Amino acid sequence: MNEIQRLITDIVEASGLIVEDIKMSETGGTIKVVCDTEKGISSSELVSISKKILRNEEFDEKYAVNYRLEVSSPGIDMPLTKVRHFAKNKGRDIELQHEFEEQKSPIKGTIEDVDDEVLSLNVKIKKENTTIRIPIEKVISAVVRLKW
Repeated sequence: MNEIQRLITDIVEASGLIVEDIKMSETGGTIKVVCDTEKGISSSELVSISKKILRNEEFDEKYAVNYRLEVSSPGIDMPLTKVRHFAKNKGRDIELQHEFEEQKSPIKGTIEDVDDEVLSLNVKIKKENTTIRIPIEKVISAVVRLKW
């Protein structure tokens, strides 16, 4: 993590938020910061953290001239990779990539539950709904599947 990423992470975490991602170009341009909370994030929280970063003296002196700041929440297309991502999306349909040999990959299902050890999915097997349990350590990532 470089100096600016550390600075932004410190500001965001001091505000009680989680940094999901920071992307920036080496030569200037845009710094994109993706923030969240365990329960989701509001637009007012995003505005507040943007102002805190922009008003930070170190950010202003070293980076404001060369970078434009964008602060956003995780989009629907952001991969679920951490336990907190699955917990926040309980009840949603996902497509899961995993390395658990007892189940095919990818697998589609609905998140029923998750803890530090296991992800429980409701899946349809031979036209019957059933719950499968996949060890968290075997999870690679997942994406939310939207119902249209």
